[in-house]
This record gives sequence, C-alpha cells and structure tokens, in this order.
Amino acid sequence: MSLLQDYSVLFQQFSEQHNNWDITSEDPFSISREEKEGSLPLSISVYGNETKAHIYFNLYHSETFKQLAHKLLKINQKQEIQKADEDSGLVIAIDSDGIAVIFDASGITPDVFADNLNSLIEKAETVLAQVVTSAHKIVQKASDEAAAEAAPVATAATNLPVEEIVKQYFDSEDYKYSFDKDKKRFIFGFTTDKYLNIKNEPSISIVINYADSDLLRFETPWLYQFDLQKTDYSLIASAIAWFQFEYKFLSMSLDPEDGELKISIDIPIGAGTIHSSQIKRMVSFILQFTESTYEEYFALLLKDTHAAKEKLNTLLDAYKERVSNRRWFEGIKNKLDDLTDEQKKAIEGILGQDASEQTVNGGI
Repeated sequence: MSLLQDYSVLFQQFSEQHNNWDITSEDPFSISREEKEGSLPLSISVYGNETKAHIYFNLYHSETFKQLAHKLLKINQKQEIQKADEDSGLVIAIDSDGIAVIFDASGITPDVFADNLNSLIEKAETVLAQVVTSAHKIVQKASDEAAAEAAPVATAATNLPVEEIVKQYFDSEDYKYSFDKDKKRFIFGFTTDKYLNIKNEPSISIVINYADSDLLRFETPWLYQFDLQKTDYSLIASAIAWFQFEYKFLSMSLDPEDGELKISIDIPIGAGTIHSSQIKRMVSFILQFTESTYEEYFALLLKDTHAAKEKLNTLLDAYKERVSNRRWFEGIKNKLDDLTDEQKKAIEGILGQDASEQTVNGGI
C-alpha cells in the first residue's frame, strides 16, 4: 500500500471508532466532525502519493469561512497564502477552498501518527481559531477604512442645503409647487375629499418655510377663518387645546384680529440636516389631520356654535370616561384572579347586556 492509502485507512478506522466523525469524501479521503456550538466545523483530508502524505485540518465545508478566506485574499491581492506556524509546526494555508493548517506526515508511520492524533487535532483547532480571529480583524479593518473613505462623499450628499432637500421631495413625489426664493418658502396644495377651505373649495394649501436656519416650518395659512363676533373665542381655543392634547407635536394658532386658524409644525435642524422622508411624513400628517378633524368637529364649529360646544363636551367626556375606566381596571385587575366562577359569569352577564337592561340580581 502507498502512504496515501495507509493514512486513508487510518482515518477510516478513526471515524468508525468515533461517533462524531463521518467520512465525507473518498477522493481526497476526508472525514468531518459533527458541528457543535462553540467548536469549528473541522474536516480532515489526506493528500499525497506512494511516499508522501499531507494531512489538512480544514474549514472547507463551511461557506462562512470560505467567504472569509476570499475576502482576505482579495485584501492581500493574492491567489493563496501559505505561512509556517513555528509554534505548532503546522503550515497555515488560505486559498479559494477556504482555510486550513497542514501537517507533513511523510516522515512518520501511520501508527506513530495515530498515537498523537488527538493532540494534533487540538493543536490544529487552536491555530485555526487564531487564523480565523486574525482574518476577521483584517477584513473588518479594511471594511471600516473603506467606509471612512466613502464617508465624505455620503456626507456631501446628505448635507445638501435645506432648499435642495425640499426640492428633492417635490421631485420624488412629482408635485407642482411655487418657490419664493426671497421669502425662502415653497407653496403647494392638494385636492381634498372632505375638507373645504375658506372659499368653500375642496383644497388645502401648505407652505414649507426655511427662513429660520434652525428649523423647517410647515404651515397651513387660512386653514379656517372664524367670525369671532359669532363664534366665541374661548370655544375655538378650547378646541385647539383639545386637538393639541390629542396630537402632541401639533401646534395650532388663532389670530384674534382676523379669526385666522392655522396649523404650524416645526422640525428643528440646527447644525444638522433633514431628509425628504421627514418632509413626506409631516405633509401626510397635515393632510390626514385636516381631513379627519374637519369631518369630526371643525365643519360643525364653523356653522353651529351651540352644537359644536356640545360636541366638544362629548369628546372631552368620552376621554374622561376612558381614563376613568383604565384607572378602574388597573385598580381591580389584580383581584380578578380571585373571582369565583359564579362571579365571573355574573360579570360576563352584565357586559353582555345593553345599558338599558343592566340589572344585577344578588350582586357580585
């Protein structure tokens, strides 16, 4: 038998004696260990001829480590890397197949080799782990350096003047707009489904103002106009307070001189910048808010002060009831586990009745 065949037989016997090793290839003869958490997916392959044998302890069967090898070779601009590890006596080999360490078994018999195989496997694992760790660091460093080189280009792209970013938004949405360069503002609008403006038209106007370098302001001039001789100022102010409470970042203002009510939302910029997606979110919110609150309340407030006051009180009462119910539930939820089946059925009966039918016999 040739030395290659001798070692092939040795590793065949080794795999038969160890349940966690399986034969995975006949040419080259290879065995692989069952992969477990915390250990490398190690394989052992035999290469050689009549008089020579080289044992490869390799990570060839792992796509992850193969890709790592490819990245390392690309960084070093080489097809393969081979380097002797003086401490272990093994040769480190990195090529297109992956990562391996090689033991030259040509000068010893398979029997002598077999006696030292377990310690050699441990030694090979240690060296492979060191190689993998070092390769990861090199690849990560190269990636970080590439990102750092690309950063000025990315920064230049994102740190555009606010004026240009707003224009990008309009271009991306294919919206028409008017641009007042002197007043540093953009004016545009939408056709609405429910909202009617002060001309009784289904249309809303929005202004994006960047005159203040520290912020970008979104406004809806003349969203509504109230006759303060007919509609009590305090009622409008109460409605504003309610909706500003419901929508935390919203700002609404009422001009006591001419009755103009408008929305105003600011996005702080300072030394930073803004993205067109932020502009899209603000515009979408203003449109949605205007449509829903016109139908919910403002259409009524413009026509019937008395009915609007009752509607606002209804909204406030409903909120108070929700808060009260939440507090009540928080107060008793820890007691629910102690209820008897009879008490649970009684509660279910109450919840299943109409308000006009809620009578309880015997209590809970």
